[in-house]
Amino acid sequence: MNQCIEGLALSPGIGMGPVFRLRHLMFEVSGRKLEPEEAALELGRLEAACREVAAVLHGMEDSAAREALLAMLESPLFHGSITDRIQSGRTAADAVVQTVNDLAVIFGELPDPVLRARAGQAEEVGRHLFRQLHGLPIPLFRSGSPVVIVTDEMSAFDATRLQPGLVAGIVCERGGVTSHLAIIIKQIGIPAVSGIHGALGRFEDGELCICDGEKGVVLAAPDENALQAVRDRLAGISADRAGLAALAARRTATRDGKPIGLWGNIAGPADIQAILDAGGTGVGMFRTEFVFVGDEAPSEERQAYIYEDILSRVPGPVVMRTLEAGGDKTIPYLAGEAEENPNLGWQGLRMCLDIPDLFLTQLRAMIRASRAGELWIMFPFVSALWELRECRRLVAEADAAVRRDGVRPGDYKVGIMVEVPSAAVMAKEYLRDFDFCSIGTNDLTQFTLAADRMNPKVARWYDPFHPAVLRLIALTAHAAERAGKPIGMAGDMASNPLAIPVLIGLGFSSLSATAPRIPEVKKTILTVDSEEARHLARSVLALEDADQVKACLRGEAVKGARDAASSGADAPPAQSR
Repeated sequence: MNQCIEGLALSPGIGMGPVFRLRHLMFEVSGRKLEPEEAALELGRLEAACREVAAVLHGMEDSAAREALLAMLESPLFHGSITDRIQSGRTAADAVVQTVNDLAVIFGELPDPVLRARAGQAEEVGRHLFRQLHGLPIPLFRSGSPVVIVTDEMSAFDATRLQPGLVAGIVCERGGVTSHLAIIIKQIGIPAVSGIHGALGRFEDGELCICDGEKGVVLAAPDENALQAVRDRLAGISADRAGLAALAARRTATRDGKPIGLWGNIAGPADIQAILDAGGTGVGMFRTEFVFVGDEAPSEERQAYIYEDILSRVPGPVVMRTLEAGGDKTIPYLAGEAEENPNLGWQGLRMCLDIPDLFLTQLRAMIRASRAGELWIMFPFVSALWELRECRRLVAEADAAVRRDGVRPGDYKVGIMVEVPSAAVMAKEYLRDFDFCSIGTNDLTQFTLAADRMNPKVARWYDPFHPAVLRLIALTAHAAERAGKPIGMAGDMASNPLAIPVLIGLGFSSLSATAPRIPEVKKTILTVDSEEARHLARSVLALEDADQVKACLRGEAVKGARDAASSGADAPPAQSR
């Protein structure tokens, strides 16, 4: 009873439910070829797996979804393609992956939304089959009984498929607090704890578990006192959310009236409505790498459709970060040779510049879609001026190609992401030919402090409030102010209530957060006086260590809340965003 296990707080919140153990399995092709005599055996394995998957699907509560998935499982396009591949020498598992990836492209590019939905159906059925073929349980969760997933590892791509109403929490063995996985789970709003050594062996399927993403602890087999304490906390969280929800329609501005762009981070079109419902008016970070999932790059047409869909639904700017693969964001068909230190290797803009056809296809798709809304194209992982000159040349080439095709693009901005120290130091020069910049604090912190954000062993060295990090941020903000260019932030720091007054004081014009954090960010912005924030920023930049910085900011946070209350900052203003 009450087995308390300490880990790392990966995503805030607290969740409770029965354990569902889920061993990580990469959905990718092994490349193994069958001997001719093996084909019949492999076809038998496929049919057995299909029967098992069908039995699981029959237990689904949603009848419409159940019938659609069962129809996909039995369809000649899905089942027949897998069978054909097995007969041509592919293993059943490889045949499933290849078929799913092909159907994702075929269905994903169709104009009819009903037909496009079949891409997701093929993927869901295919992943169930894939796990069944490997002898692993199928993760099919039921509404009204959310589970706590316990896993050795989870990819960021797999995390995008989770639903908060079905998953109460995630307990991982591996995953850094600012890893790509953590970013996506925070975006979805599921509590998570990582760093639990031997996680799969420490829990039993079905046992009650509490996942505390605020404190970074997991409680297995809780007693009644622990359960009541969690119920009380959940009730308090629910009440707080209700209060914050009332802020959604309010204009986002400081206490003294300075407007601040409050935008959201997304991985695709499905994330937009949550951003708008929370009060966000733009997208500060669209991680376009999620469009590239599969075993081949998406076509220009498919990308343009997705980008246009997003632009048409967002009332303000949409900052689209060009493909950032590599590091902890692995896309199999773009993976090069193994690197000893991938975070300092071939990733982001470096990869794109080395594969210009891939890069130009994405740029053309973005520019083609620009007529649908307010597009801001952003280049990540910038570290040298020659890269930026090449980016400008490629943008001009892509623009010219789109116009030759008879498409008249809308107005769009082109900017840079500052996440490498050299970019912060050279921000004045880098911004000369660009329209805006956004700071990626997760990478900027790890590169400045030589502390791998994926490595729990160096977590105490990784601190965005370190004076060196803050001074690089200030240096960039000063360069943007001198150039008259907008500066934003979309990393974890942008949603940290302690940091927000400093960022406003440094002149940030926009902050971008995950949908669950937007109301809290807005609440904090409403309490800040921009002139007082400027003085605070100057004071903080003179401090010598992170502990001093945080102590100073905690004191200011208390004072700011008190001042806001006395000035009536919580009184409902005009219903304008």
